[in-house]
Amino acid sequence: MPGLDPIDASALMTLQYKFSLDYDPYRSAAEIVGVSEDELLARLRRLASVGILKRVGFYLNYRSTGHAAALVAYRSNGKVKELAEVYKRDPLATHVYLRDHPYYDVWVVVKRQSREELEAHIDDVARKLGVEYVILYSKRTYKLSVKYDIYRGLSRAGKYSRVAESPPAPEDMGYPASLARSLRSLPLKPRPYQDVASRLGLREDEVVEAARLMLEKGVLGDPGAALDGHKLGFRENAMVVMEPAGCEEELCECAASLPFTTHVVLRDPKPRGAWKHTCYFMVHAVSKPLVGRAVEEARAKCRPRSLLVIRSLADLKPGVVR
Repeated sequence: MPGLDPIDASALMTLQYKFSLDYDPYRSAAEIVGVSEDELLARLRRLASVGILKRVGFYLNYRSTGHAAALVAYRSNGKVKELAEVYKRDPLATHVYLRDHPYYDVWVVVKRQSREELEAHIDDVARKLGVEYVILYSKRTYKLSVKYDIYRGLSRAGKYSRVAESPPAPEDMGYPASLARSLRSLPLKPRPYQDVASRLGLREDEVVEAARLMLEKGVLGDPGAALDGHKLGFRENAMVVMEPAGCEEELCECAASLPFTTHVVLRDPKPRGAWKHTCYFMVHAVSKPLVGRAVEEARAKCRPRSLLVIRSLADLKPGVVR
């Protein structure tokens, strides 16, 4: 992989797939890798400085924050740059991609405080730019874990990939929302929870216990290292959408059981009936043949009525820490 030696690769694999939920996850990782904690942290800081390592921490389930979110597929009518500019400035837009769908070419994940506010925003953008769209709400998220198997060159979800549909708010568990947000990105230093605790006026043991409990309840998920797959050579980023032949829930459960799927979502389109491929998953790889083999495995095992592979052509909002 570009810019990695074997120790770097081992460190990133360990922090993706064997992230320890103890007081000093870096010391635990260093022991597995076979280096000192100081060397491990120095390597992680270098990987962060070149953008390969985005963060080490937890995914914050947006449902616990009260936000509404949707995947929006726009038909840009030649307004790709204009749409990209709108969402580059939008802090609540987390994914903005140009994709090779024959009709909808700009795909955006955006959040707002409510569905009403979200739909008003989407309609306003479409009206001002003269573009068309379909909204693909999440009816259920079966899996979310964006991790990259550096040795195989194919995405592989982590241990905590299942997503709670109705997690409590951090406040309902007796924790400030600021604590949940702080756990998204842990500092690259020994005893990282101690640093979070001092900033929030808490004890280290309280922060560690809170992280474990919020992970258990689904407020947090997918702990460990978040990497920039593109910089690691994972340049084939495919969204695979499937039309159910029977039960759409069973189709999504099948997709979630496949190790290489990083997102599996059952979509609820608006307007209703505007989109028939309601089960969606993502796969990432270093080559098209690897993506092709993964897609054929999904087709053979899950047996959708039809399947469409929508490839990413460009990340229109690169560098976002998700």
